[in-house]
Amino acid sequence: MFITCEQKELLEEIQVVQKAASIRSTLPILSGILFSASAGRLHLTTTNLELSIHSSLPAEVKEEGSLVVQARLIGEIIKNLSDLKIEMFLDSSTNQLKLTNSKSVFNIKILSPEDFPKFPTAELDNQFTIKSEDLSNAIRQAIKAASIDETRPILTGVLIVVNKNRLKMVATDSYRLAIKEIPIINKEDVKIKAIIPSRTLGELLKIVSDGRSEVVVGEMGNQLAFKIKNTTLITRLIEGQYPNYQQILPEKYEMNFVVDRENLLGAVKRISLFTQSNSLIKMAARDGSLELSASAAELGEAKEAVDYRGTGDGLTVAFNSQYLIDGLSSIQGEEVSFDMIDNMKPTSITGDKKDDFLHLLMPVRTG
Repeated sequence: MFITCEQKELLEEIQVVQKAASIRSTLPILSGILFSASAGRLHLTTTNLELSIHSSLPAEVKEEGSLVVQARLIGEIIKNLSDLKIEMFLDSSTNQLKLTNSKSVFNIKILSPEDFPKFPTAELDNQFTIKSEDLSNAIRQAIKAASIDETRPILTGVLIVVNKNRLKMVATDSYRLAIKEIPIINKEDVKIKAIIPSRTLGELLKIVSDGRSEVVVGEMGNQLAFKIKNTTLITRLIEGQYPNYQQILPEKYEMNFVVDRENLLGAVKRISLFTQSNSLIKMAARDGSLELSASAAELGEAKEAVDYRGTGDGLTVAFNSQYLIDGLSSIQGEEVSFDMIDNMKPTSITGDKKDDFLHLLMPVRTG
């Protein structure tokens, strides 16, 4: 392999594919980036066997070939080089990658490309297109409700349902539930139902958030693929039956109150400083004033009130403060609406913007 390319372009693609390089695997090959040079392009591939990413950039290919280099090392080297052309070639005398940039010269140990897992290349089934902005917003709003408890792996995933030219994302950790719907760009009805690891969606969010236009999504066997310009991300799916979340959605609510979102979020963040031991924040609605309070034996107590309007007068309810912050942070719009049956049934939190997002939060029982 012998190539020349631009430092900025190479760094950008390394930072994309690094997201799938393993840092804890007992297999050293999984901590590397597979570099393959052919037909005027340098191809970069990484995998941790759950997530695989492939990307490419234009390069002057003087000699085709492939090799594997430790991802973290090559990433740090390229990041700290000057904005000049980079020359990389396999030195057959030492079996090392020689990398030069201006007056910098590096001789880097390599691994055999034959040991690197094959990147899937099958055609996509049930393919559809979605705006990157819509996809990034959906991930950002839904992912916070996914569980991090590995003893219940099904809840560490996000349910993706595509039907009738709509994509629905559902996430829950059994204490809260997030549902987001967005339109897809498609000429015919595509049906997909899959559970994607939330970690994968977190990495996908970093890629689509850079405004890389539209995203092509499709099934690839028992995996799901996302194509964004010159980058392809392929994720394994979580097997199993996702909980029937629809059965906990109330058919009607008895009370509703509306609050300025920024005012409430700021107050909750301040009051939550006093929830260190129990994470509990109380909300009491009285005569148009919503009083927030929290206390901890080792810290003290705090109270703050914000104005509200609606039919929640007389209600006292308690929530996990971090879950409440996550829900309010995910809502879009100037105002947030709370719909309730009572202080122990699931509470629906929505924004004034009709963006098809629902955050359902379970209240906490108090003594």
